[in-house]
Amino acid sequence: MNPTIAIARCGLSALILAALLAAGCVEQPGSLLELRTSPSGARIELDGVYQGDSPIKLKVAPGQHLVVATRDGFLETRATVNVLPEGTTRFDLSLRPLFGLVLAESFPAESEVLVNNVFRGKTPVLLTDLPAGQHRIVIKKDGYESKETVLNIQNEGDRQPKLISLELRSLLTAIKVISTPEKAKVYLDGSYVGDSPQSIQNVLAGKHQVRVELDGYEPFEQEAEVKSMKEFNVDALLKEKLGRIKVDTDPTGGEVFLNSEARGKAPVILDRLHEGEYAIKITKHGFDPVERKVTLKKGADLDLKIPFAKLFGILQVTTIPAGVQVFVDNDPRGVTQAPPNQAYSVPLIISNVPQGQRIVKFVRPGCADVQVVASIQDGQTTTISNVQLKRLFLPDTIIVVKDGRTLRGLINRVENDGTVHFETAPGIFVDIPADDIVSKKPITPAGK
Repeated sequence: MNPTIAIARCGLSALILAALLAAGCVEQPGSLLELRTSPSGARIELDGVYQGDSPIKLKVAPGQHLVVATRDGFLETRATVNVLPEGTTRFDLSLRPLFGLVLAESFPAESEVLVNNVFRGKTPVLLTDLPAGQHRIVIKKDGYESKETVLNIQNEGDRQPKLISLELRSLLTAIKVISTPEKAKVYLDGSYVGDSPQSIQNVLAGKHQVRVELDGYEPFEQEAEVKSMKEFNVDALLKEKLGRIKVDTDPTGGEVFLNSEARGKAPVILDRLHEGEYAIKITKHGFDPVERKVTLKKGADLDLKIPFAKLFGILQVTTIPAGVQVFVDNDPRGVTQAPPNQAYSVPLIISNVPQGQRIVKFVRPGCADVQVVASIQDGQTTTISNVQLKRLFLPDTIIVVKDGRTLRGLINRVENDGTVHFETAPGIFVDIPADDIVSKKPITPAGK
C-alpha cells in the first residue's frame, strides 16, 4: 500500500472517531465525577463546556479538569478537580454571596439606619454585606422627619460603593413662655423647664401641655399645638389666688365680724380674701368678746379656733313662802329654806351664773309659778328679794260632818286635839272638831 495513502486513512479514522465521541455515539472510557455546590442550582462548566446545573454526575476521563460554577447573587467560583482512574470522585464547591457596598450618610449625622427594618448603625455607616436584590433603607432621628429609599444590588459590579445621602427635615421648634407677673415656674408636659420668661428649645412638633405656677396665683394651663420650624408663643396672665379664713369658736355659735361687718355665726368660712391684714371680732352672750388681728398671705388658707372666756356672776334670792324650787334658764339651781318665825325664806345663794340676761323661775306645788329676768354681771352678786308666790286654791280633800254636809277644800293644819283647820274657799277657813268628822278622804285628780 502506498504509505501516503495509509497515513491519510489513519488521520481520517481519527477524525471520524473524535466526531463520534463528541456526538456520544461511541462510549468513551473514563471515571464518574459527582459535583455539588452550596447553594445548589449553580451553572456548571467543565473544561469550558457547559454540563448542566448542580448537583450533577459526569463521566469524564481521569486526570485534572477545570470546573467553573456560576449562580445569580453569588461570585463566580473556579476550581481544579483531579478525577481518579476508578470509582466516583465527589467534589463540593461553596459559592460566596455577592455583596454590595453602600455608604449611608445624613444631615444631621448620628441618624439611625434601618435596612429592611433591621438597625444597622448610625450615620455615617458603611454597609459591606448587602446581598444582591432589593433593599428598603430608612434613615431616621428623633425630632426629624424620617426618609427612606430603595436600593437594588444586581451584580458583582455593585462592589463599587454606592452613596446614599439624605437630608432630614427638622421637626423641632421652640415654645416661648412669658407671664404676668414674671418669675413663675414653667412646666412642659409635666416637667419643670425653668422660670418665666422662658424659651423652650428643641420641642417636637405636635400637642404639648404648658403649665405656669406662681405662689399666690391660680395655676395657668394651655395646650400648645406646635408646628415644625415655627415658634409657639404662650402669654400667661396669672390671676391672684384669693385666700380664706375659717373661724370657729369654743363653744360654737359666736357671732363673727370681719372688719366690723357681720359674717354669720361660727363655724363660718370667710372666703375670697385678698392679701392683707384683717380685724376679726367675735361675740357671744355670756362671754367676753374676742378680738383678733390676722395677716393673710396671698392665696393662703387660715383656720382659727377661738375659745371664749366665760363670765359668771352670783344670784341671791329669797321667797315667800319658803320651799320654792329655783330654776335659772330652766336649769334647777336649788330650793329656798324656811327660817324660824319668818314669813320669807333664808337667802339661796346660786353661784356660777353666766353673765347676761338670765330667766329665773320660781316653782312651788300649790302656788302659781313666778318668772323674773335677772341681769347678771361678771363677778357681781345680783339679789332678787322676797319673791312672793300666790297660793292656788286647789281642793284636795272631802270631809263629811255629822250634820250631813260635805265639805270640799284644803287642810291648812290639824290641831293637837284633832281639830282640822279647813279652807273651803280661797281665804275662807272653818274649824271642824274631830268629833264632828264622819269621814275624810282625798280627792282623786281627774284621769287617775
